[in-house]
Amino acid sequence: MTTKIKVTQPQRTDTTTISQQEDSPGPNVACGVTGGANEVKSEADESTGEYASALEGSGIDDPITGVAEGAGSQVEAKKKKKKSKRRPKSRRNITGFEEYYADAPKTPMEALEQEKLYNPARPFSDRIEECMQRFRARRRLDSLRTEMFNKYLFLGGIDSSQRQFNGLDPDVMAEADTEQIRTMTAVDFIGGTSSRFYDGSNTENWKVDFEAVVKGFLSSRTMTDWCMYDRVAIQLAADLVKNFLNYVLMQDVCPEYTSNIVAARNICDIAPTELRYIHELISELPGDFNRAARSLFCEGQVEHLDEDENSEAFIQFNHTTLVWPLSEKAKQCNQKILKISDPTTIKVISMMNRTYEVLGIERPRHKDKKMVNERLAEMEVNRKLKPAGFIRVAPAIIAHGWGNMPRPEEVEFSNAEEEEFLLEDELLAKLEVGMKMSMTVCELNVGLRFIKEIHDLRPSFDTFLPQYLMTNWKNPVPNERPPPSINDPNCEEKAMSADMAADE
Repeated sequence: MTTKIKVTQPQRTDTTTISQQEDSPGPNVACGVTGGANEVKSEADESTGEYASALEGSGIDDPITGVAEGAGSQVEAKKKKKKSKRRPKSRRNITGFEEYYADAPKTPMEALEQEKLYNPARPFSDRIEECMQRFRARRRLDSLRTEMFNKYLFLGGIDSSQRQFNGLDPDVMAEADTEQIRTMTAVDFIGGTSSRFYDGSNTENWKVDFEAVVKGFLSSRTMTDWCMYDRVAIQLAADLVKNFLNYVLMQDVCPEYTSNIVAARNICDIAPTELRYIHELISELPGDFNRAARSLFCEGQVEHLDEDENSEAFIQFNHTTLVWPLSEKAKQCNQKILKISDPTTIKVISMMNRTYEVLGIERPRHKDKKMVNERLAEMEVNRKLKPAGFIRVAPAIIAHGWGNMPRPEEVEFSNAEEEEFLLEDELLAKLEVGMKMSMTVCELNVGLRFIKEIHDLRPSFDTFLPQYLMTNWKNPVPNERPPPSINDPNCEEKAMSADMAADE
């Protein structure tokens, strides 16, 4: 049995139509080209000779490769169009407070704009207001830095409180440029509506002083009352203020106050270290020598030297005062102590609360320590004494805002006699000239004075700003309630009760 099979000759495919199909979608074109090329090749195998001529006529060396490459280039072009420029990850989290951060160079247009904005012919209040607003816009302030910066500006008399009823129209915001948006959303203004802020026309009660404001902000009145002695917070506040002062200098906002701004910037450098030392000194003072003197002569332990603890305290007091080289006044006291055979005859003759300012610090030198060790060896003392020196102080007053107490400018201390107090070297290393100390002082009948207790310790840059008193100030408003009188002494209580009843 035989079967007849009819073979149909495949249709010819003109390769010129292949090149015309390149405008069709890429994947469909690629599949169609592959099938057409196979058919053309099958005809060439039948020795028709038209495959090669068709390729020559179309100008395509290889229909598969040529069209596939064309389709691939179209796909790649479409992929490139979809790519969008994004900010590099390394720039997304920049706040402007990094250690090595620097503002971008100014363009010629920005330089001309800056020269116009910060022209010295403009009032200082307008220039510094513009500078504060631009600084806040160019730095990424988190909530903590924002609160710190607001407190710093308030002490300088700047109103940085949030504006009420300051809604912004979305259509207006969409059409505004960057500078217009910054102006509309700004919160830092000079000459606020309240009388507790800076008034440039009142030159009698206000003056420009960058250094004083920084001193007041970083002193123990603001930072320590707010965050105690937190090292991280104090360092963050100092770096924030220094960053702002650097911005003011870089923009050349007020060249007439350049030296004052540089001095304020120096306070930012020393404040964290000095406040840290004060925190440590509050718990370490008055030192081992003064504690021994207090226990012996204030608490009466000199009467019980047979006890080991009291005997150790007396040896420490005696050796420290006799061995370490002190001033001429202290040497006279040492001579009196040497002549006393009975320690119980040493008595406290006076006790007073005083405030002093540190005028000088005399620390023991290396040769002094070497000499003391030699003297202790000659005395056959098998114990080591802490190196000791002394501070020179003069009476002073810590600035305050009380109205019933004398202020520093009201008291004359120029003729006051300097005094000396003995302290260990490890404590002297943390003290600075200009620090103020409030303490209880005891005087012995041999002429020696020692520190019984420390009550307060202030940094060398401690400054009281009158703006402290305006923190919770509110402008007075007229009171429509009648005042109490002899005929109606309880009128205020009645009015308050009526208001409460109306609210209910």
